[in-house]
Amino acid sequence: MADAQEEIIIIEDSDAVLHSHEQTDEVLDENDEESKQKKIILFGGIAVIVVLLITVTALLLIKKSSTKKVDNFSLLENKLKEAKAPVIEQSKLENMIAKANYLYATGAKEKALTLYENIAYYSQAISQYNLGVAQMKNKQYALALKTFQNAILNDEKRCVSAINAAVCSLHVKDQSSFKYYIDLAYAYLPYEINSPLYSYYYTLISYYNKNYLGALNALKNTDHPAYPVIQNHLSAKINALYNNNYDAIDALEKINEEVDDFSLALLYARIGDFNLAIDHLNTAITKNNQPLRAKLARSYINLKAGHTKKAASQLKKVTDEYPQKIYKIYPVSVKLKDALFDPQKAQTLYRKKIQNSKFLNFQKIFYFSPYKIFNANQTISYIRKGNANIYIDNIQSAQQYLKKSYSASNVDIGITKAIKKALSLKIREANQDLQQLVKIQPKHSILHYNLALTYAQMGDMLQANKHFLRSYHLDAKNYLSGVYAVMTSKLINKDYTKLESILKDSLSGENSSEEIDLYNTLLHINDNDYLSAIEWLDKDYKQRPLYLMLKVLIGMKTKNLDRAKSAASKLTVMFPHDILPHMIYIDTHFTGYTIPKYAEEVLKYLNTQQFTYTDLYYGPFITRYTYIQEHLITGRLYYLQEQLKYVLQTKDTDIQDIESALALTLLYNKNFEEAYTHYNHLIDELKVQDAYTLYLGAVASTAAKHHANAIALLELSKMKNENFYEARYALALLYMEIKNNEGAAIQLQKIDDDSFESEYFEFNIDTDKLLFMKEHPNG
Repeated sequence: MADAQEEIIIIEDSDAVLHSHEQTDEVLDENDEESKQKKIILFGGIAVIVVLLITVTALLLIKKSSTKKVDNFSLLENKLKEAKAPVIEQSKLENMIAKANYLYATGAKEKALTLYENIAYYSQAISQYNLGVAQMKNKQYALALKTFQNAILNDEKRCVSAINAAVCSLHVKDQSSFKYYIDLAYAYLPYEINSPLYSYYYTLISYYNKNYLGALNALKNTDHPAYPVIQNHLSAKINALYNNNYDAIDALEKINEEVDDFSLALLYARIGDFNLAIDHLNTAITKNNQPLRAKLARSYINLKAGHTKKAASQLKKVTDEYPQKIYKIYPVSVKLKDALFDPQKAQTLYRKKIQNSKFLNFQKIFYFSPYKIFNANQTISYIRKGNANIYIDNIQSAQQYLKKSYSASNVDIGITKAIKKALSLKIREANQDLQQLVKIQPKHSILHYNLALTYAQMGDMLQANKHFLRSYHLDAKNYLSGVYAVMTSKLINKDYTKLESILKDSLSGENSSEEIDLYNTLLHINDNDYLSAIEWLDKDYKQRPLYLMLKVLIGMKTKNLDRAKSAASKLTVMFPHDILPHMIYIDTHFTGYTIPKYAEEVLKYLNTQQFTYTDLYYGPFITRYTYIQEHLITGRLYYLQEQLKYVLQTKDTDIQDIESALALTLLYNKNFEEAYTHYNHLIDELKVQDAYTLYLGAVASTAAKHHANAIALLELSKMKNENFYEARYALALLYMEIKNNEGAAIQLQKIDDDSFESEYFEFNIDTDKLLFMKEHPNG
């Protein structure tokens, strides 16, 4: 809705009369009597004058000739005619006023104004006030202001004349006059105490004096239906000002004469009913009601609703249609969501996320997934073939086989060492070792699987997908690689339809076994088909960590909470000093608690644990994320922040994940500038440049008001992963903020998700900038 100060209200005398029939009848009776008396006096005076004239004429006749007498009498008669003012009867005057009002109402404004002027000429019965109203309606504000000044000087409807004079002053942009007349109206208000419109006058004066609560109180308590449309509009505007959006909607929906679809749309958008908002905007556009604002608002609301492609199309179209005006209507301000940093709101979001987030659930699966050892039989085969070739004197061929054997053996030794590091939760070190090994043996399926798993645990799903896929292509029987290739494809928004179809066909041809059941269950989870996966809860297989994790996820999703709790408890027994199993225990055992109770119980539980923190400093990303979130919820971020700072100061090498944890903690603790500095160091100096780290650096940059840096990091992030929707969405918002709607539309078109919701970013209308633009239109 528009700014409160912009509302211009014209009070018409004829409208006011309609709400005071008895008072009007009395006034009319008094006017009739007064008119009759004036006529008697007027005609009596004329009679006296005629007698005097006859006497004078008689005397003159004696003294002058007859010809001269006739001439003088004719001259006198002409003088008398000239002295007479045209007189119109009261009933005819009222008919003329009614006709003038009708002409104005039907759009014949020029004829109406001409008729008002004629009425003023023919009779003094037309007031300066009514003439001022007519001039206001014809947008002759400067002239109307002078007319209302005359009305006030003539003591004619002083209060309402002063209100309308103030309105005219607003139109001619004379603030001093506006202040003078609105104060004058307030001074004259006590004289209207017996008027049925007293409450209405008080509302208007309070509204224009920015006493909005006073105006709203008067509107709520009035028992007089004067100007119902204007009163409902005022009520809606003031309620909207104080975010009483439902009351504002109720007030607007009481207006049946002409529905304000545009304002209703904005109010429905405020309460999150985007479908109704878009419906009203479509109607407003059809009516050509504020087309630029309505079209731009529709694109923004579609963006808020997650309809990114539709929003992109509409944004581009309205920008092309109004290229000069588009950026002056609703300037965009990009920010991080407030709920990220509020402990109670963050708890609500986090508890919802651990139930529904594919990213977190799949990360938990990868955390407990097994690494694979080398294929010893293949190495032995190379050695045997080499010896055979030596025996038949094929030295060159034998050397090639033995070299492969040596190379394979070295790779296998390297894999063993890397797995030891990974199992000790030194994930980044294991990843670096495996990267070197894959250069030596690029066609080693198990090597690619293990490398992919370290990438997945680090949160780099793009690289994880690449190597899981490579592993599966190198060995079509390595079904776990194929399943994880499907799952990571889903996380990076990559089409996996064909791959999943091939995989399911292959699995259907295998005999039933523990491993085949595992692969099928994982695919059910990938497809969000937990009803089909529920059979896993009844499988009596060995209590492996991955198997237990699947029971936790399936139990939580299918309301088998006891099964989920049992599996989570077993994980904490297996890994008593690791953080993530205890986070999973909290997820299952504290799920029914209220917000305060949850925070209290989490704090108590964590204080009783004895963690080694190796997984926090060097382990999988999921550990850092969940542990930081629980500290945010319990209000203990500062202590974690200081712990990480101390550890970082005492280490010289392998500090990437420690600094990553510290940067994320600082971000959630609202130390934005410090978080921004650490992410820059992590990216520029330590060369941690995966798409997600670049994105988090952009998040910190945005929070610290370094929006240009955020744009640069997001550009890099989406280059690393072109299907990273979070990066594209944030980049689009920042482009909109710097008045580059074309660039924003390009990014939004690439988001193939009709219900997209960003975890971190949101946008609002920059009301401060909008106010500045209104006050400095040429600035």
